[in-house]
Amino acid sequence: MARALFLAALIVLPGVARAQDGTLEEIVVTGSRIARPDFESASPIVSITQEAFERTGSTSVETTLNRMPQLVPTFTSTSNNPANGGQGNLNLRGLGPVSTLVLLDGRRLIPANGTGVVDVNVIPAALVESVEIITGGASAVYGSDAIAGVVNFKLKDDFQGLQFDGGWAVTDQGDGEEYSAGITGGFDFAGGRGRVLGYAGYSNREAITYDERDFSSYSLAYFEPGAGGFGPDGGFLPSGSTFVLEGRPSALIASRPAFDALFERYGFAAGTVPYQTFFGVNQDGSLFTTGNRSPGSVVNFRGERDPLLFNDRIYTYNFAPWNYLQLPLERVSAFAAGSFELDAGHELYARALYADYSADQALAPPPSNQIFVPVSNPYISDDLRFLLDSRTSPAADLRISKRFSELGARVASNQYDVYQLTAGMSGSISDRWTYDAYVQHGDNDQAESQDGNALRSRINELTYAPDGGQSICGEFNIFLIGHISPDCAQFISASGTNRSGYQQTVIEASAAGPGMALPAGELRLAVGVMHKRDEFFYHADPIASVILDDGQPDIVGFNATDDIDGSDHNTDFYLEALVPLLADLRGAERLELVLGYRYSEYDSAGGADAWKAELLYQPVAPLRVRASLQRAVRAPSVFELYSPRLPAGYSSRSEFGGITDPCEAGSAERTGPDAKQVEALCAAQGVPPDLLPDFVDQDFTHLGVAGGNPELEPETGDTLTVGFAWTSPSSHPLWSGMQIAVDWYRIEVEDAIEQLNAPDYIPWCFDPRANPGFEPSNRWCGFFSRDALTGEIVDFTDILYNIDGREVSGADLQFDWNFAAGPGEVGFNALVSWMDTFNVLPPPGLPEDENVGLVGGLIGGSFPEWKANLQARYQWAAMTAGVQWRYVDSMRDANPDLDYPISSYDYFDLFATYVFDAGALDGLTLRAGIENLTDEEPPLLPSQVQANTDPSQYDVLGRRYYFNVSYRF
Repeated sequence: MARALFLAALIVLPGVARAQDGTLEEIVVTGSRIARPDFESASPIVSITQEAFERTGSTSVETTLNRMPQLVPTFTSTSNNPANGGQGNLNLRGLGPVSTLVLLDGRRLIPANGTGVVDVNVIPAALVESVEIITGGASAVYGSDAIAGVVNFKLKDDFQGLQFDGGWAVTDQGDGEEYSAGITGGFDFAGGRGRVLGYAGYSNREAITYDERDFSSYSLAYFEPGAGGFGPDGGFLPSGSTFVLEGRPSALIASRPAFDALFERYGFAAGTVPYQTFFGVNQDGSLFTTGNRSPGSVVNFRGERDPLLFNDRIYTYNFAPWNYLQLPLERVSAFAAGSFELDAGHELYARALYADYSADQALAPPPSNQIFVPVSNPYISDDLRFLLDSRTSPAADLRISKRFSELGARVASNQYDVYQLTAGMSGSISDRWTYDAYVQHGDNDQAESQDGNALRSRINELTYAPDGGQSICGEFNIFLIGHISPDCAQFISASGTNRSGYQQTVIEASAAGPGMALPAGELRLAVGVMHKRDEFFYHADPIASVILDDGQPDIVGFNATDDIDGSDHNTDFYLEALVPLLADLRGAERLELVLGYRYSEYDSAGGADAWKAELLYQPVAPLRVRASLQRAVRAPSVFELYSPRLPAGYSSRSEFGGITDPCEAGSAERTGPDAKQVEALCAAQGVPPDLLPDFVDQDFTHLGVAGGNPELEPETGDTLTVGFAWTSPSSHPLWSGMQIAVDWYRIEVEDAIEQLNAPDYIPWCFDPRANPGFEPSNRWCGFFSRDALTGEIVDFTDILYNIDGREVSGADLQFDWNFAAGPGEVGFNALVSWMDTFNVLPPPGLPEDENVGLVGGLIGGSFPEWKANLQARYQWAAMTAGVQWRYVDSMRDANPDLDYPISSYDYFDLFATYVFDAGALDGLTLRAGIENLTDEEPPLLPSQVQANTDPSQYDVLGRRYYFNVSYRF
């Protein structure tokens, strides 16, 4: 019954636009280049009005848009780790920001990085007049990247006078303040032939850290129901990072007798402590086991124990307090537009967009698991040396993992400097044909300044020094807490700045007009040509690109990077035709066919075709039935093509997020029904025969590379939509203001560009569904190799690949109803979206991966079956007040081994507006509201994305208050 209430849209449905004299005004609607005497389109379009951006305390437009059911939230103001440099990206239908084309007044907006994704932070909310969202491929009209659809920001372009806008917002806990101020001015000149519009604004968003909210103050992991911890079933226990403050001897394979003897000295009977290979060092030099996730497996820990948060199953470090729950942002922005009418129906126009903004990311102090210590190091305690001497190679170096708290937090400060300039001319070619031609250039420069890094080369210099580094900088005892001197911390620390830039130039010319007269009306055409050039560079700080002799990066803290210099260009030709088939007949007031074709020639990927066929049928005046079939393309981005292949690694234990080698003696593959074929494949790959029977990975790490692929080909996407729009024909005051629309969609993506990851393709190599003959020459087996001596996995290759596909389908229902009630007017708006399927189509032989109803695991990976917005408001004279209900359906955690349900969420927002239209305060508008009225906390997720939940989908800030003011004079 609750879903029956969702009849609809937080938007105003497409209606008829009329000029002031009552004649029909021709409008170019998003998704087409043909001007028409109405807003109607055969593709589903959602139009979000300016009021939606005014009824929030957020200074970022992505906050409002991500509440729309058509979008799956991804990188937002709450995305710290994983992060995207503080950017705000849009993700239509969950197909990814790279598949969502973002436009500014129908033209491309300068991308923010080498993937070609746009950061909508560059768009001030005060400038937005409306946003149109079109579902499905629009490549025939706009070119590459519109696989999922288009988000078109329409800015104010006709403004007279001067207006001040200001806003302030704060959470119920008194933190996370946001405030903004801006001024807009416009005037006509030369007798109305010229127009000028200008805007300048400032906004600021303060940071909130994880430890300022109970649900995120300590990093948690899910163990099992009834574990005695947190969450609905008590299954969550404190479990942070295995990189702890103590030096943690890793992969220390001591003899079992020595292990038992050492713990017997500590008072534990021989054989009662489960054998482990990872240890911590107490402050007195004794050892403790760091746990294997079994109750009581942390043994002999002598440090301080938090009575609430200590976990005796695994000893970890709480990294949460350092992380941002809301990223700080500071932005200065400006916009200018102007036009001038020439003689003979021609017009010159120009516009400029500028944004200078900064956004920070903060992480816990730097960790490393690639520290090596010789057995001669003077800081090795007697107990640790006892175990080292029991190894099969007593003189071998010891590998240590360590978190260097002495260096403080890792902070990446991202500074963006963005501009985009457009200049063009439009007008009439003849009495009925028009043209538009423009040149556009944009530049996005970014400087990422990193603090809190360390250098392994400096660490190794100290650990391998005969005196342990004492003569270089003082004490450097990495085994104990607080035993690294300030001089040594300074010696190993490193800061750097990575610089990147994206330049895009577009030259486009188009013409539109009637082709010929047909019985049902005129054939209308639009033709055009576009040339686009994209250039991207990434110049890494020298410390970020150093690779040591072991093949691993020198830098510890943020990821290693290397320089990228790449470019691509394409030339497109396109044609669109509107063909009237029937008109003014009984049962067919109008039937129109719209055809479009676009050919693109890419320097990198060659030729690509995009097309569309749309049908719009109006049997009677109130009803419009529409359908469309479209082919869209997405060419690989500069980053995807030319990203350098850099060292990467995985743990050799799946319980720690890594990969258990299928050739290990106890693996599921070696103990399963295909054990003999698996063993034969392992031997053929190079596992030595004498090691195979009891083969175990000894170094607990798999090393390889990850990066781009210059051989990538374009993605393709086919979209089918079918729906109808109905407008009430009644003249009754109660029913005349009602509109409804329903649209079903299906998007099928082929040759999707995806990161090929070792945790996927290594098991596929040993899976009879993907490798039926267990052949070493199988494609998946070719992405990694083995060490000739040890048989361990080496040289895996995680690259971008045209590997699989996607299939997404569902339906949107929109509703709008306004009617008079008492002295004022009642309005209902709603939008509900139902996602039927979100299938990941894997390589042949493997099962499809259905994601509807799942949440967690990756950012942008939340797919509720139902998602809706419902708004009710009452307007009386100068006062408007209302409530908004945002609904997120119940889901299950994405971990296939769990059946963990997450309840549905209901968020309620209140808003009120008062407009002064007379007297001394004429032109003043006041707005106030409360968001997340009931102060809902997000759910804890076993497959948490960050902050123990998914902060892109769920509200993590809590109740918020805002106050906005506008004054026009």
